[in-house]
Amino acid sequence: MHEYGITESLLRIVEDRAREAGVTRVLTIRIVVGALTGFAPDCIEFYYEAMSKNSIAEGAALEFEERPVMLRCRACADVFEPGDRVWACPSCGSSEVNIEGGRELYIKEMEVS
Repeated sequence: MHEYGITESLLRIVEDRAREAGVTRVLTIRIVVGALTGFAPDCIEFYYEAMSKNSIAEGAALEFEERPVMLRCRACADVFEPGDRVWACPSCGSSEVNIEGGRELYIKEMEVS
């Protein structure tokens, strides 16, 4: 259900930027979603379809670019994508890591007319 609020915010951003640019229609919206956000693209699409009715962005295609979890080892600075539940560095075995990627959620670009 938290996709409802995120979709509402995304649509507001799209509409504001489209108006600022003076475009008449939004055709495609490319959205980056990190694996750690917990947001489901299909839920965002579902809410978007209903929310965008009678807007400049009605009917726009949503394209999602999903970003994996990326970690940086504090011991050796190696950057890696962890296994399923193993967040240990494959280079040195340390489990002292920082999250470097996977929390992203933003509009990458829009195609307009």
